[in-house]
Amino acid sequence: MRLAVIGATGRIGGRVVAEAIGRGHEVTAVVRDPSRVDGRPDRVVTADVFDPLAVAAAVADAAVVVSAAGHAARLDDTEFYTQAAQSVVTALRTLEPPPRLIVVGGFGSLRESSGRQYADRPGLPAHAAPEIVGQRDALTFYRDIDDLSWTYLSPPPAGVTPGERTGRYHLALDTIGDREVASTLISMEDYAVAVVDEAERADHLHTCVVVMR
Repeated sequence: MRLAVIGATGRIGGRVVAEAIGRGHEVTAVVRDPSRVDGRPDRVVTADVFDPLAVAAAVADAAVVVSAAGHAARLDDTEFYTQAAQSVVTALRTLEPPPRLIVVGGFGSLRESSGRQYADRPGLPAHAAPEIVGQRDALTFYRDIDDLSWTYLSPPPAGVTPGERTGRYHLALDTIGDREVASTLISMEDYAVAVVDEAERADHLHTCVVVMR
């Protein structure tokens, strides 16, 4: 399978690249700084996620695009993820056929047992609030997209951390249910396994799926 990873030098994107290469897929790394690429992808293309023309050219040959763009340079910008989503969608709409899209998302859209979304919880940490809210708003944008095939993979509220690749994880739709938050923490390596599994299987189109331990 031909797979393009936007944000391939990030902590999640880099692991997705490594996982996909390990399974024998043909991988294009789409990055802003090619000097930071490792993992030996088949191709490295320089493109800014906010440039739809550049993104379209970078992913034109891919069957699946993984958007793992992060906001390291714009930490206080709640609009980052929605603007990135709009740019990627604009790019994919120019391609025929358009690649399937998998989004490395956030947990802001997930619902607590009360039905409240995590992004609406009072007292969100100031340093994390722009990402939590911004990722939720990006998913709101994706939910209105019906002319592209997309899947939004959320990490659990406990987060993702570098760790061991066990190949084991659990999936749920929009919520962790009755699980204790702390019990859902997943390694970045196993999250990457879930991303590539979804790329291969296309089991969860037009949905938000949380990946947890």
